Amino acid sequence: MSDWQWQLGVLGGNTTAWVLGLALLALWLVELRSIRGESDRKRRATLAALGGLGILAVYLLTLQIRLVRETFEEVAGGTGIVLDNSRSMTLAGASGPRSDAVRALITEWQEDDRVSPVVYLFGSSTRGTMWSELAESYEPVDDETKIRDALSYVLEKGADQELGSLVVITDGADASFRAEALGLGSGAPAIHAVVVGGDDPLDDQAVVSLHADTTAYVGVPALIRADVRSVGELRQSELRVQLWHESRLEEETVAALDATGRGTVAFEVTPRRPGRALYRVLIPQASNDEVPQNNDRAALLRVGRERLRALLVAGRPGWDVRFLRDFLKRDGSVDLVSFFILRAAADLTAAPTNELALIPFPTDELFREHLGSFDVVIFQNFDYAPYEMQTYLPRIRDYVQRGGSFVMIGGDRSFAEGRYAGTAIEEILPVKLGAPGVLKGSYRAEVSKQLARHPIVALGPDPALTRQTWKALPALHGANMVSAIKPEAQVLLHHPRARLHNGAPLPVLVVREAGRGRVAAMTTDASWRWRFAADDTTVGSDEYELFWDRMIRWLTRDPLLEPARISTDRERYGVGAELVVSGRLRDDDYRPMKKARVELHYQPGNDDDGGAVVDTDQDGQLQTTLRAPSEPGAYEVVASVEGKELAREVFIVEESGDELADLETMAEQLQAVAEQTGGRVFLGTQDVPALAELASTSRRAAGLVSKEPLSSPWFIFLTVLLLGMTWVLRRRWGRR
Repeated sequence: MSDWQWQLGVLGGNTTAWVLGLALLALWLVELRSIRGESDRKRRATLAALGGLGILAVYLLTLQIRLVRETFEEVAGGTGIVLDNSRSMTLAGASGPRSDAVRALITEWQEDDRVSPVVYLFGSSTRGTMWSELAESYEPVDDETKIRDALSYVLEKGADQELGSLVVITDGADASFRAEALGLGSGAPAIHAVVVGGDDPLDDQAVVSLHADTTAYVGVPALIRADVRSVGELRQSELRVQLWHESRLEEETVAALDATGRGTVAFEVTPRRPGRALYRVLIPQASNDEVPQNNDRAALLRVGRERLRALLVAGRPGWDVRFLRDFLKRDGSVDLVSFFILRAAADLTAAPTNELALIPFPTDELFREHLGSFDVVIFQNFDYAPYEMQTYLPRIRDYVQRGGSFVMIGGDRSFAEGRYAGTAIEEILPVKLGAPGVLKGSYRAEVSKQLARHPIVALGPDPALTRQTWKALPALHGANMVSAIKPEAQVLLHHPRARLHNGAPLPVLVVREAGRGRVAAMTTDASWRWRFAADDTTVGSDEYELFWDRMIRWLTRDPLLEPARISTDRERYGVGAELVVSGRLRDDDYRPMKKARVELHYQPGNDDDGGAVVDTDQDGQLQTTLRAPSEPGAYEVVASVEGKELAREVFIVEESGDELADLETMAEQLQAVAEQTGGRVFLGTQDVPALAELASTSRRAAGLVSKEPLSSPWFIFLTVLLLGMTWVLRRRWGRR
């Protein structure tokens, strides 16, 4: 039973009690003042005491004090079993696999039919299972041990099932578990713990965890830190740690361990090329290491360039060139190399070349030696012919098709006017070039209605505001004529009036995929006018910078601007662990792919690894759970719709994962839980009694008992008596 608790019945509770108490105290002080003229000290003391007691009695009577106690009754309680289903339960010590010991214990318990428990398996999640089939079906596979989540879940369920006792069977390999985090109340059932392996500690060396930046940069040192530990007999041995990159040993060191057998080692790596770099931290296996699976862990670095490299080649100085060049130079994330072509190789000069301030355009150095080092190449009103670049145009085409980016900006030396028709550059452009021609006059570019969500032109939070913003931007002047738009291209901006031969609007901005690269064609050289606000509006300036920032980021495949994205809930998993995939899919026009059937599969992968088919919701979002592949390595999960790949995400599968990395049992925390609830702890399964001996009664709430001792007739009589005596004595002794 719980202790008595007092409550106030007066309206207003504590606030009323304070106000009333102060008022009656003031009344008593007035009473004391009125009897100061009494010469007899005994009479004065008697009147003061009786007045104070009377006022106190009235105060207590007015408060309506109640004593309340909740009562319980003891009933036969149910028994619950909470069984660890994580992979660490498969490990074997000197006495054999832990899972075998659990099966033997369950089989022994099942022979005694006095108790029929409810059973829960826990690991990554907690779920119920059948008691009758438990011994045969128990195969631990989960990649996490979440003791706190499991107990919280079962205790909440147990309140409805009137459980009297819980038996937790686990190896306790959960370093995050703390007994005080459970918040156990007085009505909690008795919690017993069977710590499997607690009587058979392992000899083990392990890489507990890795810490590395997921993003690294070419030529910039990156740090990989590994937390390691050694337990059992191996704590006395030297702990050597190696760093491997691909199949090459990069470095080896000896870890300095503290008194608990733990330590940290750090390796510095310098990636040499962009892409993915897989590093492994490895502890060479000792002959008596009982868990060699946790000796090897991997870190996957996504290596990029610290800054985007942009090559800007301009045919001649101009306002459009000046504004774009200034914008790129001010962008701290862009490393800009720019050329203004003021002198061609064929220009005649009377002075030797080494005495000229204007050097010829370095075509061979740029387009033969260093082209692959650039992330985006921009031709701005540039005519290639005077600079003997015919042989380099196929190199630019191949560079784009291998994954590079290219932008052509209009002017009187660009597109057909720059004699690009029929060249390798036209092969990658999103438009077809016809006869030279430049459209004159001013106009406001209009965004294509179906592509208003495209990140390059999405200047507002929704398509309607985006179209409104484009209408308010300053007018452009002039545009290069083209003959047609290629079928796979996307027209983001177009002329409001001018038309092509087929009746389609004249494009102002067109983009497309070319092989693995991306290309943009902007047929005007007047975007610099967006840098200024229009006469009748405040838009401009910021829109210019946002436009070109989005253009460069989209061309270079910034992940945040991709139409479809998926992600995994973690970066690394154990073999066969649960892997949660979520994402948002949009089509090439950046419209949500509603109710799309998405196929998920692994690369590299095989038929045994499986996959899943899941439907997106109304917003194009998806979420599902897969099983990680059965072999360690670096993988990608790929999302496809109708055979077309839309998105992919990389992750690592390790033989150990976090589950097998830190295997020291947490018997102390389980002991604290047992002591708090009246349970018992068993190290190992040998001395565990029959399940019926661990059963217990359950406390059921029987109701509330309430008493009002100060509202009884006797207390009311006492109050009246005190007040009456005070009045009589005051009258007799001449007080009013």
